[in-house]
Amino acid sequence: MGKSYLQSAEASSAFLNPVPLEGDEYKKGERKDTAPFREAKLIKIDRVKPDPDQPRKKFDQDSLECLAESIRELGEIIDPLTVEYDEQEDIFRIISGERRFRAAKMVGLETLPCILKEVDNKKRILLQLIANLQRENISPLEETAGIRTLIEKFGYSQTQAAKILNKSRSYISQTLGLERLIPSAKEIVQTSELSKEALIQASREKDPEKQVKILKKASDEDQTVKQIRKDLIDGDSSNENPLKKPDSTPISFKKWTWTPKHKSFVITIQFKGKQKTSDKANLIRAALEEANNQINDGACQGEN
Repeated sequence: MGKSYLQSAEASSAFLNPVPLEGDEYKKGERKDTAPFREAKLIKIDRVKPDPDQPRKKFDQDSLECLAESIRELGEIIDPLTVEYDEQEDIFRIISGERRFRAAKMVGLETLPCILKEVDNKKRILLQLIANLQRENISPLEETAGIRTLIEKFGYSQTQAAKILNKSRSYISQTLGLERLIPSAKEIVQTSELSKEALIQASREKDPEKQVKILKKASDEDQTVKQIRKDLIDGDSSNENPLKKPDSTPISFKKWTWTPKHKSFVITIQFKGKQKTSDKANLIRAALEEANNQINDGACQGEN
């Protein structure tokens, strides 16, 4: 005998709305063989403090206000801060997330979601440096200082620093080259948005006045590195540019040779193909800089 209309309706209802099974393994929202990747705790904002040794020192005010407005609309911070507990001061020191911390204070939040970590000094600096590099909001000179800390304080070579920061060896070398800038040139870097190419070009100049000149042209006149290089070659005065003859005819050469005063060795660079004089000069500087870095890094193995 077939099912009645009522029996069919009851069967459909049971299928579409099954009775929940009893037992802990069937609790709503639980998934078998899973565990939370990280657990955040709400900590009073008064107990959270910035790390004075973190690589990033400056924060753009407009960017902070924009983030603060977003937090104000949501009423909370979505991405937790990473902190460590300082037992001596009984506070939670920020490892990463100081920008969110500052914006939250502007809004007036009373608590912050935080992930607690136990780290040593080396790992703390690595986490802070990597976090800033990944977000690309650390200034060039702050990045230079952070990499220098890895090398001098923790004994990393430039090659090791490049590997752990996921950067090329030449990137690390060029970034550290910014240390050669004079104070007035560094001030321009801190207050301007400049391309990496312009910074590298300025750092390769030994003449302090040229460093400032290059950075000002890139900042105030918005010139490209190609235009700046041309200006250095085509300067008004031959005294300003060692690559110019008195008759304003650029020096042309296919091979560059240098012998030190003690004459114990000779360095020769032979060019293949045709390059502009200015390009050759820059190639020589870059090659010597790279060779010097490899020697300091222990990567250059000479014959006994």
